[in-house]
Amino acid sequence: MTEKNPLYFTIHGHFYQPPRENPWTGVIENQPSARPFHDWNERIASECYSPNSASRILNSKGKIVNIVNNYDFMSFNIGPTLMGWIRTNTPDTYKRIQDADKRSQERMNGHGNAIAQVYNHIIMPLASTQDKRTQIRWGIEDFKFHFGRMPEAMWLAETAINFETVVELIKAGIKYTILSPTQADKFRKFGDKKWTDCSNTNIDTTRPYRIYPRDKEGNLVCDGYLDVFFYNPWLSSAVGFEHLLRDAGTFGHRIESAWDANRNDPQLVSIGTDGESYGHHEPFGDMCAAWLYNKFAPQNNMVPVNYGWFLEKFPPKHEVELKNFYGEGCAWSCAHGVGRWYRDCGCSTGGGADWNQKWRGPLRDAFNHLKEVADNIFVREFEKISKIDPWEARNNYIQVIVAPEDESRKEQYLKDTLKDYEKQEDRAKAIRLLEIQKFCLFSFTSCGWFFNDIEGLEPVQNMRYALRAMQLLKPFLPMGDNLKSEILYILARATSNEHKWNGAEVFTKYAEENVPSVIKQMAERAAIYHLELEEDYLNKDSRITATKIASRRRQTLVRTSYEDNDLGESCVTTNLVVTDQLSRVNIVVAMGEEKESGLTFVENTNMTTEQLHELYPTAYVVRMSNLASDSLKRINQLSTQMHLENITKSFSGFALNHGISIDSLADPDHTLPDTMRKILTVEINARIHHAALQLLNEHNKANIEEIHELITEATALNTHFSFGGLGHMFFHKLTLLIDEVAKKFNEETLNYITDLITVADWLKIFINKTSLENHVFGIYKQYKAEPDGKFAALKPMFQWLNFEVV
Repeated sequence: MTEKNPLYFTIHGHFYQPPRENPWTGVIENQPSARPFHDWNERIASECYSPNSASRILNSKGKIVNIVNNYDFMSFNIGPTLMGWIRTNTPDTYKRIQDADKRSQERMNGHGNAIAQVYNHIIMPLASTQDKRTQIRWGIEDFKFHFGRMPEAMWLAETAINFETVVELIKAGIKYTILSPTQADKFRKFGDKKWTDCSNTNIDTTRPYRIYPRDKEGNLVCDGYLDVFFYNPWLSSAVGFEHLLRDAGTFGHRIESAWDANRNDPQLVSIGTDGESYGHHEPFGDMCAAWLYNKFAPQNNMVPVNYGWFLEKFPPKHEVELKNFYGEGCAWSCAHGVGRWYRDCGCSTGGGADWNQKWRGPLRDAFNHLKEVADNIFVREFEKISKIDPWEARNNYIQVIVAPEDESRKEQYLKDTLKDYEKQEDRAKAIRLLEIQKFCLFSFTSCGWFFNDIEGLEPVQNMRYALRAMQLLKPFLPMGDNLKSEILYILARATSNEHKWNGAEVFTKYAEENVPSVIKQMAERAAIYHLELEEDYLNKDSRITATKIASRRRQTLVRTSYEDNDLGESCVTTNLVVTDQLSRVNIVVAMGEEKESGLTFVENTNMTTEQLHELYPTAYVVRMSNLASDSLKRINQLSTQMHLENITKSFSGFALNHGISIDSLADPDHTLPDTMRKILTVEINARIHHAALQLLNEHNKANIEEIHELITEATALNTHFSFGGLGHMFFHKLTLLIDEVAKKFNEETLNYITDLITVADWLKIFINKTSLENHVFGIYKQYKAEPDGKFAALKPMFQWLNFEVV
């Protein structure tokens, strides 16, 4: 009797965010809609990407009993541009993702859970052959950089696929992909001539299928094949729309119901999901997945596997043909081929009754025109300086893109590519041409067409990439060339739904900047010199340098220069920075050296921004408050670093020096003027802050007693205190102490940790407990193994961090 296979299941998470970087600075700007986080990548990382790498399993009382890594069991792809952001901004999460893939290889006979993705999520059937190859090659090389191995599979943007896409995947060495069953048209068993129709989503999704690269006449165009897994459509949809991630038991039973216990042949319950469902779209969805993998599945003979393992163990016995295979192809999110990304096909995300998506055509036409011009110039100009084929050089450029901070990678790339590596002009020309290609590809990121209006953030971001490509193209165009006008003319055929603007107006209002990013950066640097903060400024953008020319009361002249050797871009500005009597700061930025700029000190420092612009009509005039929010953040950090201690001292002893009593704050009728109340409150706050800083420097019981006394006094007087910034400092100190005690047990260090926790609670400061829980988990496991052992003294910390304690 044949032994029945267990219930194999695979949950695939497609983790993806479109590239959001400012194309002029390479930095993601502050995004107010993501608050309280800086931007959407940071917010979703906090809610989803990081929690899935360290998810909590709780007991019946809500206490943490284990921290597990969902990537150990989940099949997943992480968009390359997003993975690059994770590597730079959340290194702990990045390492946990890498480690999970390695462990899954050990568990799954060499098959890792991670798979690759086409690089920046373009719709592959709509791309040229060369662009298809670059997207696949960049996706593969990016994956190899992060995971150290060749990917077995590749996720296609919106699962969009056609015959040409399949051929390119096979040629690149990709073994399989994951599709929606709505994309299947017909299938047949190997050796059979008759096809079975499955165009009504009636294909068995529990087994793999094979696509052979045959043309319309049935001829094989290349060796090899591409295998396909179709995800269960109803179960996959239920994860997002029926809230299956609210209860692991419900989710587990639904998986069981998708498996036929009466069949003897192996079955794979395949679930394809948006990775952001696990914590972002569904709060705490990661914890549901953690419980499913670590509790429910083992208890119910359910085995989580990945597609590579299943494919090796149970290879396909059927081939499949997809819808529109030899035409525009098909995708999971469009019922009309791939119309959603170039025409008004009827697919949208809602909007008003009179809204339409006719804008999609002109948007794609505009970018196609730009791409055609850019491609012709790329081939023409790159051949002059390259010793290899231009398109192969573009494919290889991913070696630079994956780690832009690594100068050695760029140098090696240029050595391998250029005829005359030492010629700076050729180096800059090569990088410029390649960056044009990158930004053109980024302008086709699929999100730009997915939603319901050309005014949306995603189409505008694509426009910004196109604009940057146009700017970089200028040196290769004839004088007076009207490429931008041509692009705007095409965009003008589009009409937005929200404001009924044409596409050219949307481009001008949203994609173009009134003040270029580089000018704002130079204005920031000038303001830093004016405010005398330059000594502590950490120059993160070495392309910009500044020197003070002269200053007089409330005015400073500053020379700034911008030089990007990689792109061959440079400019010099003279900046006049003026502070008025209300301490408002205006920066006048004029092109050229001091004599060329025409800038001089003004007689009236109280001139408004408008008046300064009238005085210097050819210059940019920027109010400091209108700089990028990140610029203001840097200036504020420098100001705090320089002035906080002196300001705090100036308030210390205020009550004694002015003959008033702190007890005046107890007056319930608030007779004391608000100004005096605030100063007295600041004095108490400053004293507590000072004592807390001393405690961070040295473990001192006297400091702890002083803090407790001051907080008791402030509370009795109904004084509200706040300690912004202390939370980060306490977290950092606790992390260091935990590392110290883990390496070498020391009772004094243990007491220091518990005292810091006590004070943190008194001060009600925010500490990132999630990260601290992750950091301390190794010690916690030792404590659980030996509750009365050396780490027993840390029981208060474990309780404070919500761990289950004995």
